[in-house]
Amino acid sequence: MGPEAVGVADVALASIAIDREDFLGMVFGAFTDALDDAVGRSEASGFIALVSMAVSEEIKARYLRALGTPRLDLAATVDAMIDLKRRLGGDFYVIEATPRRIVLGNRRCPFGELVKKSPSMCMVTSNVFGHMVAESQGYGRITLGDTIARGGAGCRIVIDLDPDAPDEGGQDYFGPDYFGQDAA
Repeated sequence: MGPEAVGVADVALASIAIDREDFLGMVFGAFTDALDDAVGRSEASGFIALVSMAVSEEIKARYLRALGTPRLDLAATVDAMIDLKRRLGGDFYVIEATPRRIVLGNRRCPFGELVKKSPSMCMVTSNVFGHMVAESQGYGRITLGDTIARGGAGCRIVIDLDPDAPDEGGQDYFGPDYFGQDAA
């Protein structure tokens, strides 16, 4: 004898924790894992950087339209980064903000538990923040200190706005005017 058939009504009432966000998170996690396996972590991070740049451009455009401005100043950029992550389910906050450096903390990853299986997802945050800062300030170096993905209780994201600041292993991002300013 085979197992009893389960009716559609039983399936619809089953307690299965999955919704659209969970599904998209699973797809993205599986995608980054497959990319890491296929081409290696370094090359996968480069590919994720390209995708993140396109996403960052769209996000920036939406904030600019909503705020009715052609460019975000530093305070608005920080506010936009925190607002974006809040909208995505994160819990980012300002630890330090000076004209030379911004330090953000985070108590909840927008990617949830999936980030622990796919740490390269952190590169999305690095790239989106890096491009937003570089577009508004000309330059930004993003250093992902502690991260939930690497087992931390939270995240610490250092954003250096001065290219001469000590490099703690971060990724540099340059705005469209950065090299033009050097030539002037």
